[in-house]
Amino acid sequence: MNSYQSFSGDNSAQGVKLVQRQYSPTQQRLIATFEVQASTDPTTEILSQYLHFKLATVVPQNLKMVVIPVTENKYVVMVDHLNQNFEAIRFRLVNATPQTDQTSSSAPQADFIVTNQAKIRQAHVSDLSPKAFASQAINDEISARNTSIKRQQNKIKIAKTAISADHDKIQTKRTDRQYEVASQQTQTDSDIETLTGDIEQNQQNITSAKHRISTLKAEQALLKKKQTAIRNGTFKLAKVTKSTQITHKN
Repeated sequence: MNSYQSFSGDNSAQGVKLVQRQYSPTQQRLIATFEVQASTDPTTEILSQYLHFKLATVVPQNLKMVVIPVTENKYVVMVDHLNQNFEAIRFRLVNATPQTDQTSSSAPQADFIVTNQAKIRQAHVSDLSPKAFASQAINDEISARNTSIKRQQNKIKIAKTAISADHDKIQTKRTDRQYEVASQQTQTDSDIETLTGDIEQNQQNITSAKHRISTLKAEQALLKKKQTAIRNGTFKLAKVTKSTQITHKN
């Protein structure tokens, strides 16, 4: 599976990855998940309104595709009416972000070919409508962040336990130091310095974990807001698009 592709002609060298694909021959539905490489440069970031998905087939079929932007970098594509003998289909992702560099007249694009000979995970896939599936996919993202928050909270707990133990060790060493000879005191001072450094590192770990938790909670809030908007219809999913046939020209 050609799981990662760079957008051709894109000077930022940003790309996209096909991270999962599931297909049910009985339901004739394929669900593919794409993740766009996050950009560290906001000027080259690909926003959802500028990422266009096109679907083409080798065997003539009247396929229908819906693209669900779960997050700004994660997209789930739902393809319906895909017969088992489809031979191959092509997902073409077009980065239609306005270009400041006018040297190229065509928009950068990335192609993903899926064949019926490929090792696609065949299973019963979701039979939800695109709207309901979008809400469920966002739920999965919220749950994933809950798991990450618990992981960060556990890091904080471990760091606090380590800090407490280090403080106890330092106190003991300072008490015992008055009964030590000079050479022992030198080693004790070194141990206390090491323990102090460990405390500082764990304090930094706690700060980082708290910052990560704040970020995750903010992301959850935005996901819940988007989920509500999808349910009440204020956030509109992209219209269903139909497939074209692959020719030597395209």
